[in-house]
Amino acid sequence: MTASNANDEGAGRALAWVEHLRSGGSTPWIDFRGTSSGSGRREVPGAAQLELARRLNAADPVADGVHRELVDRILSASVPGRGQLDLDLVGVPQASPFGAPPVDPADIAPDELIRVAVGALAEALVRLDPGAPRKRFAARLRHRLRHRRPWRRGLRLAGDPLAVAGVRAALARRGHITGRRRPVVVVLADDLGVMLADIWTNRLRNGRTAIWAGWLEKVERNDALPPALELPDVLERKAAEVGAANVHVVVGDPGAEIARLLGLRMPLEADPPRLPPDALEVVREVNAVLRVLVHPERHRRILHDLLLPRMADGPGIPRGVPAEREDWVRRQAERLRTRLSTAGYRVHGDLDDLLPREGGGAPAPSESRVLDVALRTLLKTKECM
Repeated sequence: MTASNANDEGAGRALAWVEHLRSGGSTPWIDFRGTSSGSGRREVPGAAQLELARRLNAADPVADGVHRELVDRILSASVPGRGQLDLDLVGVPQASPFGAPPVDPADIAPDELIRVAVGALAEALVRLDPGAPRKRFAARLRHRLRHRRPWRRGLRLAGDPLAVAGVRAALARRGHITGRRRPVVVVLADDLGVMLADIWTNRLRNGRTAIWAGWLEKVERNDALPPALELPDVLERKAAEVGAANVHVVVGDPGAEIARLLGLRMPLEADPPRLPPDALEVVREVNAVLRVLVHPERHRRILHDLLLPRMADGPGIPRGVPAEREDWVRRQAERLRTRLSTAGYRVHGDLDDLLPREGGGAPAPSESRVLDVALRTLLKTKECM
């Protein structure tokens, strides 16, 4: 076989594999034996895009028009960040003798596939976003007026931000709204390691990109807890507003105690909106792309309206505190326990539960699981295409 024929055969095989993938196929490149009479080196996407499309097809073999459109977008996706440039397929003639050597797509490192998946996911979310805030105020107001319970006490919440979000959502489901009549302030607390993980998670949910270990290292270096977790200071400020008798600390699950304070008949099912570590890593990576593509307000709207609802399908266990930070976190928890025990505010629950639990928290995310989450989330964007 001449070099020219070999080149034509390699290019034809690559073009046939592209069509195989666009049609929903999932045969690995190394096993693919099809060919195409077409030509044109520029029609073959990068190996990372091709492998990601193959894995997407393997995860969801429904090859309808919507799926094909999603595959086409992946094949044309650019790779954000400072990863490798588009890689050529092994067995296909290179357009230039320079650059990285050709590869078998199955050998591409997961982090490169994650880059492509995250870029495609961020672009899909931007396309799905209507581009302006939804006019939901009137609907919210009608809902509140229908379910208003004016004789119930007003409630203000502080402390762990994800616990606060969980209580607010549970109250909304029960038709309770906060008000000004006889207000009571509840400061929600838990294992300090959990609360630190919740602060970091809340930052990701609002567009930040800090890595958990690096963020916690910075917190320790400053030797100061985030303001929301300096609970004695929070209590003092709230007491100045509503009086110390109306300020409470709830340690642990707040559902039963919140219900009792508000006069509700049944405990609240107040689950904090936590995500698994692998899902949070996808959120962090998507944030890095969205902050380049859209302005901050739209970025947050895309997160809360489009991305986070598509990811809430796994157990949300907070990240574990790295071993090298455990002593510092325990000392801070002991300091909080001492100050709260002498501050004179009403405490519901056991202040010892502020101390970090040994072996608590979820393990660090793995690249393979992060890639799986990114693919599953990408597939969910088909619902609105």
